[in-house]
Amino acid sequence: MTLTAILLLAAFAACGDDDEDGSPDGEPQAGGGERIDGGELTVQSFEFSTLDPHVSSAYQDLSLHRMLWRGLYTLDKDNIPQPAMAAAKPEVSEDGLTFTITLREDLKWSDGDDLTADDFVAGIHRTCNPDNAGEYEYVLANLAGCDAHYTNEAFDAALEEEIGVRAIDTATIEFSLIEPQPTFPIILSLYMTFPSPVHLLPNSSDPWPSGPDAPGELAYNGPYILTGYQPGDSVTLGSNPEWAAPAGVSPTLDQITIKFIDDLAQATNAYRTDEILSTGVDATQLETIVAEFGDEYFKWISPTTIALGLQMEKPPLDQLEVRLALSQAIDREALNRVVFQGGNEPTTSWIPEVTGGHAPAEFGDIIGFDPAKAKENLETAGFPDGAGFPELTILAIDLPESEDTAEFLQQAFKTHLNIDVQIETVDAPTQFDRYVAEQFDLIDAGWLQDYPDPENWVLGQFEGTGSANHYNCADPDIDALVQDARFNADDAERRGQYKEINELISTSLCGVIPHRHSNNHWLIKPNVVGMRENLSGQDFTIAGDWAAEYWGLSE
Repeated sequence: MTLTAILLLAAFAACGDDDEDGSPDGEPQAGGGERIDGGELTVQSFEFSTLDPHVSSAYQDLSLHRMLWRGLYTLDKDNIPQPAMAAAKPEVSEDGLTFTITLREDLKWSDGDDLTADDFVAGIHRTCNPDNAGEYEYVLANLAGCDAHYTNEAFDAALEEEIGVRAIDTATIEFSLIEPQPTFPIILSLYMTFPSPVHLLPNSSDPWPSGPDAPGELAYNGPYILTGYQPGDSVTLGSNPEWAAPAGVSPTLDQITIKFIDDLAQATNAYRTDEILSTGVDATQLETIVAEFGDEYFKWISPTTIALGLQMEKPPLDQLEVRLALSQAIDREALNRVVFQGGNEPTTSWIPEVTGGHAPAEFGDIIGFDPAKAKENLETAGFPDGAGFPELTILAIDLPESEDTAEFLQQAFKTHLNIDVQIETVDAPTQFDRYVAEQFDLIDAGWLQDYPDPENWVLGQFEGTGSANHYNCADPDIDALVQDARFNADDAERRGQYKEINELISTSLCGVIPHRHSNNHWLIKPNVVGMRENLSGQDFTIAGDWAAEYWGLSE
């Protein structure tokens, strides 16, 4: 998902900063003031669905996963892969199909056990295992044998052995690709490649602990360890005594507490009374928040696109004219003004321009607000003035901005198309589970960029057989372009192909009706160090959560 104010595009790259938030360029900073040793930091976020980094694609999950585990590489503030658990950049064969990586010396899990090449092989095996149904398996589809195992009906030990990753020795890993892939070093920084502790989970089908006892059942190789979990309330984190500190930075906090508060109005009250020191902000209350908190309010651009998702296997959403009618009935400018007090950027493009897509208004003449065209398309689809149109339901999250968006769309469809749409609100984990299970008609959804390349906006989601294609978009033209682009060594041509894909997705509304790029809004206490300084497009749910080892407190 990407939220990009059009006037700030020059100041922002997925790797850059919004000048308004005061973030410096370059490497992560420890903070505007001196970090002290010690102290406890309590912040707001949302409850995770699972602790398993090889399974989930939920942003609140991945935010926490990066605090607890790290991969062979990590992206720096400029989104360039840098060695993390790896000792150096990969050695790549002349044909581009073999990557050989050496680990840093003396790596340990948090429980003191050796962290070896076998643990990284095990992590890959978990993601490719059909029993686990990893949401991000498609990212590894170019790894030899991964897709063959994942698409098998059940776990097969022989197929697992054929996956193109092996430990040459305890400190050396070899990856075998099907085609040369320019983005593979970036892939090796992502969650689905994090190591799995074979001394605790010897088999790739072993369930990853995620319940209240998980803190004592897992081992960690990130800057923090999980010390407590109270479902429905919070998690606590402590520093990892075995953290390898690849950037030379270690946590200074005695404890981090992440409170699960879905209601951002409630979270703001907790912030007022110093119960929490940082929280997300209800975008529907921006004017009041800015007036009250002044410099404690921070806005930054997150590569996110929010859309109305469509279950295309449900008639009549399988008809292009119906999808066009719905899109043309949405006044995106009014939605931004009424619901978000002007805090976001209306768009008709799925992939943001800054990530290789199109400008927000590019497809306005095709899918943008036009009530007359909307009525014509609905009539062409067989529903003149809405007659006979079946009742659909928008699945929203029980947060003000999601609920208010759904209500705005409900009213727009009634006003301009004379059709009735119902709203069902659920908590965030339930909505995500329903999305994965494809149990929705329409859904308030979108995409938050995992890595800064246009392929991340397409692979798995819009291919006909993609493992994360829960909208059931099926377009042979998109599939053909994806196949050509994915392994294209000519980067300029490859990016042009993804731009063509973006046009097809956006103009055919293939599973999504994009309507805004979002700005993220946060409150951060003045004595909190390392959050505001590291705001970037890599953040998920908490400011600077991609580099949480820099968090701390000042005097």
